[in-house]
Amino acid sequence: SDKKELKAVKGNELHGDELVVLGGWIMGNMISRLEKIKKMNLKKLVVFAVGSKPESDTVVENIRTQNKLGENPFFYMTGGFHFEKLNFLIRMMLKTMKKSVAKKADKTESDLYMEKYLGTSFDNSDRKYTKPLIEYVKGVNEGC
Repeated sequence: SDKKELKAVKGNELHGDELVVLGGWIMGNMISRLEKIKKMNLKKLVVFAVGSKPESDTVVENIRTQNKLGENPFFYMTGGFHFEKLNFLIRMMLKTMKKSVAKKADKTESDLYMEKYLGTSFDNSDRKYTKPLIEYVKGVNEGC
C-alpha cells in the first residue's frame, strides 16, 4: 500500500513485497521505467501504462510483446498527448511522421489515427480505464 517513485527505490528494496504495481507512459510502444524494475526479480509485478493510441487488442498485444511482459498482468489506459511540452527534435520528428502518413494511399486504422493526432495536443483519458487494474489488485490483495 506504499507509493514510491521508482527513482527513490534502492537495490532489492521491493524484493520481499508480495505485489508491486508499476505505472509508466508509452513512447514507441516502450513502457517507461519497465526495464529498471524488471531487473529487481520481483515476486509479482503488475504493469499499467498510459498511451495516446485508442485501446485495442492489437495495440495491447504489440505493447506486451515489445516489452516482453510474459505472464505479468498488463493494463493499458488510453490517455493524451501534450505536444507543446515535447522537445524541439521530437516535435519535428512527429510532424515529419504525420506528413509521411498523410501521403500514404492505403491507410490503416493506425495511419488514420496518426494523421489526425500527431503534432497536436489532446486528452482522451478517462477514469474508466483504471477500473480493471483496481479490481485486479483488490483481488490479489484479498487472496494474500
